[in-house]
Amino acid sequence: MTAPETTAGSATDRDWRDDHGHVASADRMLAGIAYIAVMPFIIIASRPGPRFIQRHQHLAALIHFVRIIWTGSVVGLWWLVFADGPSQERSRSFLIDMASIILLGTPWITTYETEALPWLLTPMIVTWSLSLTGLALALTGHTADPRAFANADWSDPVPRRRFLFRSAEEERLQARRGRERQLARLQRSSQSLRNERSRRDRIDDLDQQMSRLELQRDYYDQLLSLGEMSQRRYQSANHELDEEIAQLKAQRTELTARVAINSTPIPQSMRTNRLARPEETAVETIAIVTPDGVPIFTYGQFQLDEAIVAGILSAFDSLSEEVFGSRVNKTMLAGGQVLFFAHGQHVLVMAIFNDEPAPRQVEELRTMLLQFEQANNGPLARKQYDPAYLHQVEIPFKFIERLPRPN
Repeated sequence: MTAPETTAGSATDRDWRDDHGHVASADRMLAGIAYIAVMPFIIIASRPGPRFIQRHQHLAALIHFVRIIWTGSVVGLWWLVFADGPSQERSRSFLIDMASIILLGTPWITTYETEALPWLLTPMIVTWSLSLTGLALALTGHTADPRAFANADWSDPVPRRRFLFRSAEEERLQARRGRERQLARLQRSSQSLRNERSRRDRIDDLDQQMSRLELQRDYYDQLLSLGEMSQRRYQSANHELDEEIAQLKAQRTELTARVAINSTPIPQSMRTNRLARPEETAVETIAIVTPDGVPIFTYGQFQLDEAIVAGILSAFDSLSEEVFGSRVNKTMLAGGQVLFFAHGQHVLVMAIFNDEPAPRQVEELRTMLLQFEQANNGPLARKQYDPAYLHQVEIPFKFIERLPRPN
């Protein structure tokens, strides 16, 4: 019976295996030779270093010692009690058989021609079967530990979830794939944030260029009023400024259409009368967000930049799916607010409640998301998230009215 080594994991316990966990061929051969007759005692005298050889030679020495005692007793009983012939002749045959058993592991060949053969079959077959089994285990690089066999864990197995019935290698592979997916999602979220920041910086740069052109136009007006510039030159300069400003405005319009829009004022028709419903948790913010974390429509009050907040939320959503095995629907913020997510087929809705939302509010938030996806199924299926081509839906919540900050 084979079993892995259960000893302490020190360096000397493991140095007989290579980097791949295999035993060297020379060690396997030497351990196998130990199971042949008197060889284990000779190898013990040579004091080999590898633990693999030591364990096998100790086991081989034990088997050979049992062979000597058992077979020697049978041979002694035969020659000294039951055999016929002169006493000196029987004693000499006994000594020859004992020497042969000690050195070769078997009585002298002439003993098998006597009537002692049936008596010798049992000890010889049993002991040599154990020796050949140990020889095969040693040559194949396996261990034979009776202590591990006697202390095997036969307790009732603990039921495990179905997805955990994998080998260690499969679990490591699954974990590595999960980490790779997590890193890929974080990289996409980071890239989305970088793109949004780059677009916003570009818009600010365009605004500054248009401001400089307007200042230059004011300077031309002053020159014309002072008579230092002709009317013809003034018109030509103004025409060039108009063309440059028109180009800058076109670039800004293109970039603005691709950036998440600022908080949209809530239409009066979408507001809910406070007396028309029971007291419920107020909402600070609602945002309809793309899978990449970019807000499409935002309602209420955002405390931070929409692109940064949405990117962080997207990364948090990815992390929670990898760590907990499923998406997290809500979490508590540092200020006591509750951040709730509703996941749809194409987009997700993020809502920040002032306190724990009521079940009715959670259901209304999911219904609002379903209505939005049904109203914009075509563009969302084609991943066209431009707000100019999407329809807004009614917001069934009351928002916190924030007072303006004093100057």
